[in-house]
Amino acid sequence: MNTLFYIGENYTFKPLQNYAIRYAQNLFGKIHCIYFLDSIDSPDTNKIDFTNQPDSTASNKADFSKILKHSLQTSQNLLILAYNSTFNGILNYFEKNFLLTPTLEKGSYTFKLQDCTILLQSPTTIPQKMIPQNSFNHTFLYPLGLDYQSALALLSPLANTHQIQLQITNKTHGIEILEAKANSKNTLESFLQEIRQTFQNKIFPSTNLAQSIIQLLADSKQKITTAESCTGGLLAYYLTQESGASEVFDGGIISYANALKESWLKVSRDNLDSFGAVSEAVVREMLQGALNLSGADFAIATSGVAGPGGGSASKPVGTIFIGVKSKKGEEIIKRVLFSGDRNYIQEQSCWYAYLMFLKLFFKLDF
Repeated sequence: MNTLFYIGENYTFKPLQNYAIRYAQNLFGKIHCIYFLDSIDSPDTNKIDFTNQPDSTASNKADFSKILKHSLQTSQNLLILAYNSTFNGILNYFEKNFLLTPTLEKGSYTFKLQDCTILLQSPTTIPQKMIPQNSFNHTFLYPLGLDYQSALALLSPLANTHQIQLQITNKTHGIEILEAKANSKNTLESFLQEIRQTFQNKIFPSTNLAQSIIQLLADSKQKITTAESCTGGLLAYYLTQESGASEVFDGGIISYANALKESWLKVSRDNLDSFGAVSEAVVREMLQGALNLSGADFAIATSGVAGPGGGSASKPVGTIFIGVKSKKGEEIIKRVLFSGDRNYIQEQSCWYAYLMFLKLFFKLDF
């Protein structure tokens, strides 16, 4: 039997769950038992929270030691993906309780216990999550006009005043997110109100980024469109998952092939030949073509190498060009490099694009 333990805060972000499972499957094949853990103070704690998966046997409150020992007895391969301070705690747990000395190779610790091979992966093995799902009494803060370190330093005194727990949820690839947790909805709202008054749009609070974008556009009576290559429609999908999308989104273009970039979006053959589809020049033309076709006020465009093949020395897998443009001519185009498998690179590209749109909308990137 092959077992996966995933230990990390806000593990409910579905794309990351899927990626963790795919990662385990690539290592071992079929995964028979999966445990997703939120966080633990130390591996020796008696009670921790589990989220059950279809193949999991853990109860809502379970004895960590008992569940782990059972997995060790029944599993041929056991993969533990542990984040942040939990990683060292789990490492110490194996050394203390099982007297095991691991071998270390490329950030992965390997233990052997009877017939079970245990892999403890380092936090850098799988990319950090970006956008966890909604939950009562907490929200996410997106630093649009300053970096996350400055945002954390400026917000901490305010958070202490309102008794808000503030932590960094993600800080990679320009997708910077802080999480704010409160004891009550009223406390959280008071905190957020003060943020809006003090920082205006430089720190953007949201529990649902796509829904927040829809609301901003609806309030200003504006519309958005998409021109997607490597993301294959995900930008449009996330928007249309939300209620009210039809008020601000009439449609988008998935121009995966160069021929359709030319015929639908009027991307020039010269730019495709000279720079390639994965380029700033092509994304710029995709943006303008989408605006011309749709009549929308804003456009988002993506073109990149999502992998696993197709990369080169100059444009390795994970290279994505992302652009946003208004019909007034305001424009931002960025080249970014993401890590992970194909699906996770696509997910990161979408959320990065949404944050770029917010910067353009609030005129924070000029």
